[in-house]
Amino acid sequence: MLKSLSKQKNVMKKSICLFVLTLTLCLATVAARAATVDPPSREAVAAMTPEQKQARIDEIKARITELRAEDRSQMTKVQRKAYRAELRALKQEASFYDVLYIGVGALIVLIVILLVVL
Repeated sequence: MLKSLSKQKNVMKKSICLFVLTLTLCLATVAARAATVDPPSREAVAAMTPEQKQARIDEIKARITELRAEDRSQMTKVQRKAYRAELRALKQEASFYDVLYIGVGALIVLIVILLVVL
């Protein structure tokens, strides 16, 4: 009788632990999804006037410049992850505005190719 009672306690402990773990993981994913910023849709960008597009492009460029100027060595792992996610979102949004965004590495490769061809 005591063995079956202790077995039931172990099963109950396992089920409570599994429930708490499941609940924790569900809440963590909700918080992570709430932190992401959705860029505007292509239809919304198409409906903007050229002045509005240029103003938004200037805002994106300014924000990218601010992000690049930050000292990343003092950031925690979570902050660096949020930093990368924000940069990716800004670059994705910039692609909606038909802006050519060339990275430093791509620019160097392009210059080398031009030098070799010419």
